[in-house]
Amino acid sequence: MWNHDSFSELSKDENIPPKTGETSRPVIAVTEHTSDYARRRNFILRATAGVALATMSAHASSAQRYSPNNTDSAGLSKTVQDQMDRAAISELIQRERAARDAGQWAEMAACYHPGSSIEVSWFKGDGAAFVELSKKNLSQSRVSLHQLSPSVVKLNNDRAIAETPTQLVAFVPVDGVDVCLNAYVRLMWRVQMLGDRWLIAGLRMIYIRDMLTPVNPGRVPVIDEAEASRYRHSYRYLSYVLARTVHPVQDDLPGVDRPEMVAALRAGEAAWLALSSKNSKK
Repeated sequence: MWNHDSFSELSKDENIPPKTGETSRPVIAVTEHTSDYARRRNFILRATAGVALATMSAHASSAQRYSPNNTDSAGLSKTVQDQMDRAAISELIQRERAARDAGQWAEMAACYHPGSSIEVSWFKGDGAAFVELSKKNLSQSRVSLHQLSPSVVKLNNDRAIAETPTQLVAFVPVDGVDVCLNAYVRLMWRVQMLGDRWLIAGLRMIYIRDMLTPVNPGRVPVIDEAEASRYRHSYRYLSYVLARTVHPVQDDLPGVDRPEMVAALRAGEAAWLALSSKNSKK
């Protein structure tokens, strides 16, 4: 319950003086006055949070890190710095995939570190070559999209790893019949500082399950069950589709059907994260 002194402070704003000798107000008066105070307080808190989020978004949009060299970041606590970095990294991942799906190749290329390394079902190489081959694939009318869930980011000074649950959606022909391939994966990102910017240093995937559905319900592809059974369970129909392209089918990708490979990938990512340049100087 409010005491006389705390209620008096609230009363000053509304010019409602407490009665002499009164230590509390009637319940209804306290409720109404407290409601006004709560509304004012919540308005201030929302306004303050809005300014903070706008500042975070402005820096995250360029993947630029807050640093002591930036005058507006002086005195930020490590907790705030980490939150800013996580926001910038999450936005970087979203921006790279959005640029890829929209065919904005310069924007996509700008997201990659010069020393980046990419290894997925259809590609192995650096970020620059990954962008160029992605461009070639899209020019051949191969429509594919990425639906991303929020990323989980782990930081270590100038390095970070991020894990993004993702649904890959591709519209492709299979033996003359248009189908939609849905693949469920986890994108495993390496992210590294270059100057004052976070850039993508690596990308791998953990494959979970996939499926094929016909685009036209009246035209269903005939699946060669004997062939399909030879492919890994975690990316069976992705392999089935790739076998009908110029890309070779790989049998050694990390997938939930081979948990030891997933564990090895996670251990490798953790080891890379631990190799922060700041730690190596200690």
